Amino acid sequence: MSSREWKATGSAGMHTRLDPNLIPDDTQNPDAVIPADQEVIDITDEDITSSGTEGQQARKEIQDLFEEFEEPIKHFLEGNRERFTAIIAASFETMEQKVEDVLKRQCEQRQNLYQDYSLQIMNLSRKLSKDADQVKKHAEKLTTMFKEQRIFIQQTLILQKSRMEEFKSLCEQYLEKFQILRDSRGDSVAEELRHLIATLEIKLLMVNHQQESAAAQQSLLDLLFS
Repeated sequence: MSSREWKATGSAGMHTRLDPNLIPDDTQNPDAVIPADQEVIDITDEDITSSGTEGQQARKEIQDLFEEFEEPIKHFLEGNRERFTAIIAASFETMEQKVEDVLKRQCEQRQNLYQDYSLQIMNLSRKLSKDADQVKKHAEKLTTMFKEQRIFIQQTLILQKSRMEEFKSLCEQYLEKFQILRDSRGDSVAEELRHLIATLEIKLLMVNHQQESAAAQQSLLDLLFS
C-alpha cells in the first residue's frame, strides 16, 4: 500500500473525538439546562477554524515525514531481500537440523533403552526359568524323600507294633511262669517243712531213745555196783 492510499484510508477512517466534559450544543437541544456549577465557554467560529487548520497542518507534516522515509526504507528492504531470505533460510535449515538431531538422539536413546530392557528381561526370564527348574527338581526330591519317609515310618510302625506284641506275649508268659513258680515254690516249701519236721521228729526220737538207753544202762550200772 502506498503512502497516498494509506493517507486516504486513514483520513476516511478518522473520526472526530469528542470530549465528554464539553457542553452539548444548544442548537441541537435548545431546551437543555446548563448546570449551575459549570462555566459556559464561548467558542467562536474563528476558534473552530484555527483548530481545523492546525490539525490539517500536523497531518501534512506527518505525511511528508512518512513520504520522506518511505523510499529509503523500500530501497533498503529491496536491496537486502536476498540477504534476509538467506538468513531466514539458514535459520530454518539450522532449526530443521537441530530438530532432526534431537529426533535422531531420542530415537537412538529409545533404541538403546529398548535393547537394554530387552537384554535385562531376557536375562531375568532365563534366571526365572532356571530357578523354576531348580524348584521343580527340589520339589521332586522332596516328594521322593517324603514318600521314602512315609514308607519308613509305616515300616517302623509295623515293626514297633510287632515288637510290642512280642513284648506283650513275653510279659504274659513271664507272668504265667512266675505264677506257676510261685505256686510250685509254695508247695515245695511246705513239702520241705514237712520233711524237716519228720526229720526232726526222727532225731528227737533217736535222742530220746538214746537217753532212755543211757538211763537204762545207768540204772543197770547202778544196780550192778550197788
